Amino acid sequence: MNLWQRFVLWATGSLYIGDRQREGWKGPLPHYVFRCPTHGLVVGYRYGWDKRLECPRCKEAKKSG
Repeated sequence: MNLWQRFVLWATGSLYIGDRQREGWKGPLPHYVFRCPTHGLVVGYRYGWDKRLECPRCKEAKKSG
């Protein structure tokens, strides 16, 4: 990340990094880098009606835990 991107991440809490589409998805979704208190910087997409960012590693741990 360049200096401006680090500033945006610090100031807003997330940074848009582009649209990605995984296998089986109907279309691409915007992905963001953000800081998880447990895992540090992670990449994910917004969930639910309120468009919240959730750490994919924490979410996976809840599923299997």
